[in-house]
Amino acid sequence: MQLALKFIPGRPALLAEKPVRSLIVTDVHFGFEAELAGKGLRVPSQAWRLERSLIELCEEMGAEKLIFLGDLKHMIPLSSWIEWREMPGAIRRIRELGVEMMLIPGNHDGDVDKILGSLISYQPSRGVLIDGRMRIYLLHGHAWPDERVLEADIIVMGHLHPVVSLRTDIGSIISRKAWLYAHGDKKNLAEKLGISSRRRGRIDLIVMPAFNPIVSGLSVNSLQPRENLWPLVRSGAFDLDQAEAITLDGERLGYIGYLRRLLLEQEA
Repeated sequence: MQLALKFIPGRPALLAEKPVRSLIVTDVHFGFEAELAGKGLRVPSQAWRLERSLIELCEEMGAEKLIFLGDLKHMIPLSSWIEWREMPGAIRRIRELGVEMMLIPGNHDGDVDKILGSLISYQPSRGVLIDGRMRIYLLHGHAWPDERVLEADIIVMGHLHPVVSLRTDIGSIISRKAWLYAHGDKKNLAEKLGISSRRRGRIDLIVMPAFNPIVSGLSVNSLQPRENLWPLVRSGAFDLDQAEAITLDGERLGYIGYLRRLLLEQEA
């Protein structure tokens, strides 16, 4: 794929080199461990691991900016002590590296501005258009984008935490985090958005894997195309069956429709 974005091998992150060298990640979910504790699973705070991973990634890639595509925090409607005490410290230490940070809020980010204040800048939850070699529309994915999405060449979103289910030789099923890469049409997208537009041509979609390594994922080849909550696919603007699944290591697994049929055939 010849994009103005670079997939970082082995990492659930993208690098946009222009107009500012920016890292893009999604679904960090600081405080996820608090939900597990509520279910009787005692997991120590993982905030320091997330912080270390983000700092190492910023330093390795020479990032000037870090863009979060939503769900920086986890608990809703309230926030855990991890989010109140440890997340601000992590964000502050990243900022001390000289890295600017921006959040496009997701459905888990209620009151995040009260927790982080001016440590980070905030964009509308419906998304933001970034100009560069290609025009990129960034959003979390739980809400509809605004009409500026039709000016973009590519949409990048999170929210889904995509994984692909694969059956092993001994019959067990394993899940692997995956990128989803799909093609759409601007005329069709405008119709789904209920917008009158003369814009025509192809528009691509990248769905990013979750950055947090312990949050659960949605097996995209175990669902039917509309059995999910993300508007861009539920509407039919993008066809999940025709989306290509790519592992974090860059292995191209095939299209979701094929992977779904393969899983069903192996069960028979």
